[in-house]
Amino acid sequence: MKHAITRIAALLLAPLASLHAADTPQSVATERPQVQANCNGVPIKRFGFCWVLGEAPNLLDDVPLQRGNTAPRVKVHPKNSSQIKRNYLGVTTTRMPRTTENDYLPVEAIHLIDGNLQTCWLSHGQSRPDVQPVWIRIDLPVERSIDRVVLRKRPPSDQRRNSQGWGPTRGAVEVGRGMPATLTIKTSCDSREWTTVFEGPTDDVPEKTDCEFRFAARPVKQIWITAGKLPLVENILYAFSLAEVEVYDPAGRNVALATCGTGITVSSTHHGPGMELASHRWYWPLHYDAGFKWARIGYHDDPINWHWVEKQKGVLKIDPETDAAVTELVSNGVEIVMSLNFGNRLYSGPAGRALPQLWEWNYDPPAPPTTPEALAAWTRYVEFMVQHFRGRVKHFEIWNEWNISCYWGAQPSVEHYLAVARAAIPVIRKHAPEARIMMGSWAGFPHGISTWTPAQMAEREKQTLYLAATRELAREVDEIGWHPFYQTDPEHLQHYTADVRALQQWLRHVGFGGHCMVTEWNYSALYPPLTEQEAQRAWCGGFKATEIEKAKYVAQVFTRHTALDLESFFCEMYFPYFAMLDLSLLRRSFDADPISPLQPQAAYYVTRNLATMLDGLEPGALDYSLDGAPPNLEAFALKASDGSALALWISGHAKDHCDGVAVDVHLKSPCRKATAYDPLNGVSQELSVEQIGETSLLKGVLVRDWPLVIRLFDH
Repeated sequence: MKHAITRIAALLLAPLASLHAADTPQSVATERPQVQANCNGVPIKRFGFCWVLGEAPNLLDDVPLQRGNTAPRVKVHPKNSSQIKRNYLGVTTTRMPRTTENDYLPVEAIHLIDGNLQTCWLSHGQSRPDVQPVWIRIDLPVERSIDRVVLRKRPPSDQRRNSQGWGPTRGAVEVGRGMPATLTIKTSCDSREWTTVFEGPTDDVPEKTDCEFRFAARPVKQIWITAGKLPLVENILYAFSLAEVEVYDPAGRNVALATCGTGITVSSTHHGPGMELASHRWYWPLHYDAGFKWARIGYHDDPINWHWVEKQKGVLKIDPETDAAVTELVSNGVEIVMSLNFGNRLYSGPAGRALPQLWEWNYDPPAPPTTPEALAAWTRYVEFMVQHFRGRVKHFEIWNEWNISCYWGAQPSVEHYLAVARAAIPVIRKHAPEARIMMGSWAGFPHGISTWTPAQMAEREKQTLYLAATRELAREVDEIGWHPFYQTDPEHLQHYTADVRALQQWLRHVGFGGHCMVTEWNYSALYPPLTEQEAQRAWCGGFKATEIEKAKYVAQVFTRHTALDLESFFCEMYFPYFAMLDLSLLRRSFDADPISPLQPQAAYYVTRNLATMLDGLEPGALDYSLDGAPPNLEAFALKASDGSALALWISGHAKDHCDGVAVDVHLKSPCRKATAYDPLNGVSQELSVEQIGETSLLKGVLVRDWPLVIRLFDH
């Protein structure tokens, strides 16, 4: 009885204790990078099994920066985030470090031999049905006589919410029902000599629940199943996904069960939005190795989201490794935007999940808080988070992409979002008065706003959820963020700069006096790219880019937003599981299990170079003119504490190789020294400056399809 009373008291006190949790987190289990190799004397840092060159690599062959200039081009040593005073470069983090208590890997290979048809395995998604071999290997503990193999699908779900809404996979099969069109089955007794017992079509149709492959009984210890012509699986693109692999002896016993001591290995596993614990521990330090001064966390399905923080009514708890990861970012000079999200089915439902094995995003997310009870619980969550992270976090965002059902968890509603935001705003003001409050970032951007008439603007305000909500909240928030493009053809963005300025003017008109950020955007280099048909249906756009082209676009976007006084966040740092889009600054090559190796893309190195080169630069004014500039040249004036700067590049479609255009830069004031910075190869060069009276001339500056940043000094 005494123990029971003690337990009840502990449960009653738990909510109070958790609501007033200590602000000091435990240490995070991330690995510090180690130098364990070098190339031509340049150190190579190891982040887990990701190898990062310590200096800027030579991505392109000899690239002169000014005609006739014989001054040396010097490698610029990249700074990490703690060494950089300020830049506008941000990144959305790929989930977050966490303990095993909050780890969720629902489609692992063990489910193929657990005897449960409701669980399943899912391979990595591929952008085509035959990119890489996908296989399953069964190892029996002892050699047995075997005469058939049966592959079983997961039964179809009774209800399906939001599971097939991603353009290219509309009409695809459910996870767990992805039978390939062809198979090869081999057996062995020693893992060296293999005999093919089946090779050919599976004759699968959607209505079939299983495929059986019979052969003459034979002694077997290993079974190797290789798939061909993968099916289209919802949200994933092409993959192999089954509920069970059964191996039968002549007596009809399934010997391929974990309870028989059987082992299973697969070519890859789709570890999904959360990814693996080890990946976060390896790759988290890349955020500040790259020189990012901004990070946005919690915007997808992170341990800081409401449904993870409050898994039991009244008990709110921050995962200690997640907590420490926030501290680690801050201690390395990174400023954080924390997105407070999403629904919690404890209060807002639906109570049951249509697809309980799979991730809530993007299969069946909880509904948003709309009832008085749910809004009160949401307010307690906001209070808990703000009290816990105040000081470390100075920017709190109220929901991510609330204007689309995928993230709102229901049909979006301006009225309901305003209720959620207005429940949170006074709580943040009270408990973190120094913090900035960000309206939930918009999924989208009003492209073309610079050409709208007042009547068109008024009509768009009525039609567009985020514009209508922004008008309501403009005077109540400090920051507004938007997500303007994913993989959008840059030819379609020719008016983006004018549109940003027109949007900022409209925001001032409706009473907003704060600051704007571009909290998500992406360019990808997907290999192989989507087919034309898939690309046309993809929400992310079908524009194709090579790895070098991606790096150039990334540099352009970061530089343009810097000049527009907008922190901007590339989406994401290291996510390899999205076959529709290259959401990563790391390169995915061959898939592997348990963790696919990732190495830096060109865009990683270019971003790291740019983070250092833009240190201390912000929008500025400069009196100059250009001779010989092509019509699609973009030019932005910048300033720093020690002088001015000019960023130049040719917009439109980038190419792997660009010869450049010679441009004469006329400065209307004296310039004693000019230094050009090339973020692609990570070099700087002193430019030749001609003094013409009280003006200066930089003759023959070579401008290409990525930014050249010219620092100007008058002394």
